[in-house]
Formats: sequence, structure tokens, C-alpha cells
Amino acid sequence: MTLSIAGIGKAKTEPARNRVLDVLSRPVSKRRTVIICAVHVALVWGLAFLVVGQNYELSVAGWKTSAENISLTVAAHAAQTQGAADLVGKSMADWVSDERIETPEQFRRIMGEKRFFEAMRDRIVGQPQIGVALIFAANGDIVNTTTAWPPPQLNVANRESFTSAIEPGVKTLALSATATGRISGKPRFFVSRKVVSQAGELLGVIAVGLESEFFADFYRRIALGPDSWLALFRNDGTLLATSLPDQPLGKRLDKTLPYRLIEAGQAGKAVLTKGPFPYYAGSSPTRIVVATKVGSLPAYVTVVVGESAFLTPWRDRNLLIFVIAAILTVLTVVAGLGILLLIERSAAAAREASERQVLAAIVDTPLALTAVVDRTGKVIHANSSFRSLLCANGHDDVSNALFNPALEGIEPLLSFVKGDAPLAEVDVQLVKAGDQTRRLRFSLSRQTLPDSGESIIMVGHDETLRHQAERAIAVSGKLVTLGEITTGIAHELSQPLNVIRMAAQNAQAEAEPQPAADGDDSEPPLPMMSDREFRAFAVTKLNRIVAQVDRAASIISRMRIFSRATREGPQSFDLRDTCRAAVARVAQSYRAAEIVLEEKLGEEPLAVSGHPPLLEQVLVSILANARDALADTLEKSRTVELSAGRGAGGRVWVRVADNGPGVPEAHRERIFEPFFTTKPEGQGAGLGLAVSYGIVRDAGGTLTLKPGGPGATFEIDLPGSIPS
Repeated sequence: MTLSIAGIGKAKTEPARNRVLDVLSRPVSKRRTVIICAVHVALVWGLAFLVVGQNYELSVAGWKTSAENISLTVAAHAAQTQGAADLVGKSMADWVSDERIETPEQFRRIMGEKRFFEAMRDRIVGQPQIGVALIFAANGDIVNTTTAWPPPQLNVANRESFTSAIEPGVKTLALSATATGRISGKPRFFVSRKVVSQAGELLGVIAVGLESEFFADFYRRIALGPDSWLALFRNDGTLLATSLPDQPLGKRLDKTLPYRLIEAGQAGKAVLTKGPFPYYAGSSPTRIVVATKVGSLPAYVTVVVGESAFLTPWRDRNLLIFVIAAILTVLTVVAGLGILLLIERSAAAAREASERQVLAAIVDTPLALTAVVDRTGKVIHANSSFRSLLCANGHDDVSNALFNPALEGIEPLLSFVKGDAPLAEVDVQLVKAGDQTRRLRFSLSRQTLPDSGESIIMVGHDETLRHQAERAIAVSGKLVTLGEITTGIAHELSQPLNVIRMAAQNAQAEAEPQPAADGDDSEPPLPMMSDREFRAFAVTKLNRIVAQVDRAASIISRMRIFSRATREGPQSFDLRDTCRAAVARVAQSYRAAEIVLEEKLGEEPLAVSGHPPLLEQVLVSILANARDALADTLEKSRTVELSAGRGAGGRVWVRVADNGPGVPEAHRERIFEPFFTTKPEGQGAGLGLAVSYGIVRDAGGTLTLKPGGPGATFEIDLPGSIPS
């Protein structure tokens, strides 16, 4: 039976898949392979540099926004702090109105009383940002202070805390530069208010001192790194407080970028700057700077974000990107070399296959290796192909063919011969000196023959070429080509076809017995069956042929599962019954592997609509994958849990969860691709999950690999149905 690749392509209705098959069917040349690899490497590095540039822009833009938000927060903090100090000053100024003070002498006498000393101390209790409150006379003498009572005999007429408040341009509120207190020795700046009588005469000045260190501590706590800093400036550029140590507090710094931003009307806008910067700005050569005004007060805050905050993570990500690009480059080169080597091997294999085809055309030999074996392992009958391949001493000595020392792996076959199992399939190797190792696959069937009694029918074929092709495909990454599909279909169909051929030949031999050749007494002819016996014999063979034809049709139907649904109509069934059937099919292998299979199917029927055999096939495939995954784990307790239940919207789910090593993150996106597998060579073709995905999809559901761990959890989600 011949399967046409063109016929398979016509059965697929997706144009994109047809185009892929056309491309894969073209001959692969070395030059084209090298060009593809070079283009791939160029694309990888081009994409890497593009991602690096885009990440830089995103990092800078994101940190600009963060700096602007931080500056707004710091400005609000400064406005609130200075506003609280101003409220204290306002309340002290209200005392003057309450006492009806009209002259400087009354102001000095009344405001110097001890009751106002105690009242001022009560005002600043619980406000750590306020270090001192002062009342100055019109000539600069200290009238009262929260430091001590009676107040010290000092005159501050030359201090900015006094002079800034009585300047002609200042109406009420003034902000002085930072200076070290004479008594406390701490750096402070003052929020001052001048007090005038109703006649407009200067009575004195009320000043509230704010601790620069209070602001510095707050700024240091929210600084984003060693090269990031925050500062509070007066509108003329005078530095009031900063998170940087040993800075010239009280000095006017009007040549800085923050001052220029305020002057240019760009308050609150972050900018990226590079190159040299004033010494108080830290050592980072690249930084983000933003200056924001402090409400209605004559001050502004500056936030500087150093490159350690936004460039160091960017560089770390760049390193990862370049490492990935380098790995992809190496993999591309390795894959290219492998493909070039495969091209060489494929050319040699094509020449060898051509020579074999010519030889097969000249010498007409049967395709199957057929023999009849008794319970002791003696061959009592064999065809010419079997004799020529397995006889150690020529065509005549065939009885001891299974004991040929050149056969390896023959023990399972001999165990079946001496056992009671009805059917089996066995792989053996024929190793002859000076010849390549041949891989033979035999289908074994236990039958009762009229003359020989209970015997074993062996139908085999040579799978050497197929095994070599599979190894070449595995080495090259199992490329999805038309040759792979053809090989897979031929392998799947060869078993039922061989059994059909054997059954037909047996029936033909019984219907038309061949007379013994003259002089050939090695094999006496078999006695003729009666008509009743022949009918029973023919029915048995025909039933076997029909079963194998159904098996072949099932194989073809599974190969078409991605292009169309099964032709049989769906039916309503209990999902739990299908789960139990799947468990029964794998129970023996789980017991042999010492794996605990737990069922949590609940008591409520879970009705779904679909094809029970197909869904059972999906569950068996997933359970087999879980069993194989647990074979590699070191866990003493190896368990697989099969659970089912109802979800939202009337849907039904079933999960298979194991405590194995799980699926690596790099493989999760490809786990359902056809021919993708993480199993060693020869232990899987990579079709189980892909076919299962197609079956569940055609049933209107989804098959997903759930995130998290440990182990792997596969979930099937299906629409529920009304039980029939």
C-alpha cells in the first residue's frame, strides 16, 4: 500500500501549512544553509541592539517620571513643614494684636514676659522640625526665646534671620539663609515675620528656626543611591538643606542646572544631563535632575537621580541580552554545522538507497521475514528471506536460526515462545562480522496448527534504514519534513499490513496447497482441512484482517486529527468513566515503576459530549508522560494525581499532576509542538501532546500546562453537556 505525500497535503485545508510543506520539500543546499544561518545571526544581534536601545529609552523615561513624582512629594513635605513653622509665627503675631501693643517699647516689655516664653515652648512641642522660636525687638535685641528665660542679652541686627524680614520689599513672610546657631551650634534657617503696629510702625520680628538636619535626614532616607541626592534651596539659589554631607549650607549657588530650570520656567520637569557637575552634586557623570517649587514659599527642592539607580539595572539587563544573543549565535552555528553534516550523510544515504532499489528490482525477494516456531524455539518453517538473513550455515539449516550467536536481544522473543501471552512485538539485532548491524522487528502470534500443534507465527521486517533515518532526524533537531511524516506513517501501518499479509498467505496456503516438489521430502505437505474446519479457519483469518484494517484506519485518522475532526458523531458520556478506563490502561506500568496513582474524581457525574476513545487516548498519553517524568526524579514518594470536577459556566475539567521535576521554563511554549520532545533519542517522537492538543481542541476544549510547581500539571477544560 502506497501513501502519497501530495494526497496528505490535499487533505489539509490551511494554506499556511501547505506553504510550509512546499518549502520543506525543496532540496537543502549548503550555500542556502550558510546564508540562512548568517541572516539568523544578524537578526539576533540586530534585535539585541534594538532591545538594548529601547530599554535605555524606557528606563530613562520611567525614571524621569519617578524623579518628577519624588520631587512633588519632597516639595509637598517642605511646604507642609515650613507652613507649620509659619503657623507658629502667625499665632505669635496674633498675641501682639490681642495685647493691643502699639509701640516698640510695649512690644519689648510685654512680649518679653515669661508667660510668652512658656506659650512659645508649648507651640513648638511635638514639632521636631522646629528648633527654636524667637521674638526680636525693632533694633535686633532678643526679647524672648524658647531656649531659656530670661533670654540672653544678644543683638541679631546683622543676622539674616532678622534683616531678611525687615527689608522694604518683604511684606510679612521671609526665608533666611542657613546659618549655625550661636547657642545650639546647629545649622538652621528661619521663617521670619515682621510685626507692625496699626499705624505701620515696626514693632519687632518673630522668627521660627527650622532644623536643616531634619530635612537632611528625610532626604537621605528617600535618596535612591550613593550618587543620588536631594536638596532644598531658597529662590535665589541659596542652599538650605541637602542629603549630601559636608556641603556649604547658606551659600548662594545660582550657576547650577536646577536654578536655571527654575529661572527658565521648567519647574517640575525632569531632564537628563551628562558631563561635569558642581562638586556638591555627587560624582555620577550621568543623572536625571528635576527642580520643583515649594508651594507659595520662596524656595524650591531639587531631586537628582544618579546612574546607579537607572543605568546599572539597564546594564545588567544588557548583559543578559548579550549572553542570550551569544548563546543563540552558538546554537545557530552548531545547528548549521549539524545540517551541513546531515546534507552530506543524506546524499550518501540517497546513493546507497538508489543502489538498493536497483538491486531489489533485479532480485525479487519477499518483503516479510516469515517463520513458524515451536515451543522449544526450533524453526519448523521459514521463507527464503528469513533463511537467507538468519541462517548461520546456509539455507538448509534453519531450525536453529533463533540460536544464532549473531542475534542480540533475542531473550524477549524466546521468553514469549516459552510463555503463554497471545501476542507480542520484539526487536532484535543481527550483528555479523564485516556487515552493518541490522535491526529486525517481529510480530509474534500464538496459533494452533494441525500438524505442529501450538506454534508461534513470526512476521518480521528489517527496520535498519528506518532506524538510521530516525537517528539522523534526532541529531538534526527532528526537522519537520515530509520524509519524517512518510516514515512515521509507514512504520505505523507496517504492523497491521504484515499481519494482514500473513493471514492472507495462510488462508491462501490452505485454499491452494502447493504440492511437494519431486525429491523434496524435508517438509511433508499439510493434510487438507474439512470444509467446516476451513470455514472456521477462514473466518478467523478474515476477522483478524478486518481488525488490522480497522487498526490501520485508526492510525490514519489519528494522523488527520489536526486537519479535521473524526467522522463519527459525538456522544454524551461521563468523564469519570473515561478517566477510570485510562487509569486501567496504565495501572500495570505504574505498579511496575512503583508510582502511586491517586484518583480524585468525586461523586457527581461529569457529563461531556465527544468521543470517549479519543479522550481516553489523551489521558493515557498525559499519564504516560507523567510516568516517564517521574522515572528521572530522586523523590522517594512519587505520586501522580488524577482529579476532575466542575468549573465556572457549566464547564468540566480534569487535571493530571505529578511531583516530578516539572517542565523547564524554556520548553513551556513549545511543549505542544509536533515532534518536539525532551526525551532521549529513541524514547519518543514528540507527537503525544501535539495529537492530544488537537483532540481536545476539536472537542471544543483546551489543553494547558498550568504554571507553578513542583512537578507538572496538565489541565483539560471541556464544555459540559446534559446527561443522556
